[in-house]
Amino acid sequence: MPVPNIAEVESHVIALLNLHGPLIGKQLSDKLPEIPKLALWQACYQSRALQVSHFASYYLRFDITREDQVRLSPSILRDFLSFSLFGLPGQRDQMIERQGTLSNTHREISREKIALAQQVMKSLFLDLPREIRSSMCAFIAGDLAYFLAHNEPREHLVSGEMVKGSDIDIVIILNDDLPDTIQRKIDADMIALKNYYLRHPQYRHEIDFITKRQSTMLKQFHYTDIHDKIASKIAYESMFLGGSLTLYMEVRDAMVATGVDRLIEADFEHALKDRKHAMQTLLQVSSDDIDDETRSLFYFSQERVEFT
Repeated sequence: MPVPNIAEVESHVIALLNLHGPLIGKQLSDKLPEIPKLALWQACYQSRALQVSHFASYYLRFDITREDQVRLSPSILRDFLSFSLFGLPGQRDQMIERQGTLSNTHREISREKIALAQQVMKSLFLDLPREIRSSMCAFIAGDLAYFLAHNEPREHLVSGEMVKGSDIDIVIILNDDLPDTIQRKIDADMIALKNYYLRHPQYRHEIDFITKRQSTMLKQFHYTDIHDKIASKIAYESMFLGGSLTLYMEVRDAMVATGVDRLIEADFEHALKDRKHAMQTLLQVSSDDIDDETRSLFYFSQERVEFT
């Protein structure tokens, strides 16, 4: 495939914006399918004729495929496709209106997925006595906690089922006094609910969950290895979902007491600097001979199936 001429790509983008008004990266890509996404991204960000408006919130992510490097999510490519709106200088009012509509769309999708997570927990709690429910809590994390969820169809890697966009990540914390039989029952019930919502044609949502003891969560706040860091980061960005609010606040207070919240914020600042450097690097490379290491700056390895 010949290397796209960036100036020609820019002219195509300008023509589309003149015709259709402001568009997000995915809309541009869909209308210019013959242009590689990296070349399209380069043309949009090298252009001095375009205006760009971002409406994503960024959060920390550890890329275990790249020596546990800290990254920002959404990835550069996801940010471009879903959360970057491009327009022309005379389209300011249209950009403001479309950005509001798009932001509200992601918020509504997030609210729907959070409501489904609440439905899952309600189903779980119905079969548990009150004293057990008061000794556990659940929280949600990931892009739902930042109201950035999407419904772009994607393949579930394990089952091959097509699912609706962002997965639903649920963490369940159990008081140490609860017997192991209760934890095993919760795990079994959650697996059944996970399979139901994955395969039912009305839903097709991927639910990921983990159950852990409160003492395990507190040990992970030592922030020593990659598993501790990921667990701490998930708790840091979490949104209370159900169960004991007192137990959840004990977890939140422990984050402050151990200082792990400040470590996460420092890692975020580091990831932000890396994002700026990655964008500078990607703007200078040719999309025809980009190596895997440089390409990995553009999107996470887990997104390869979705974006290629």
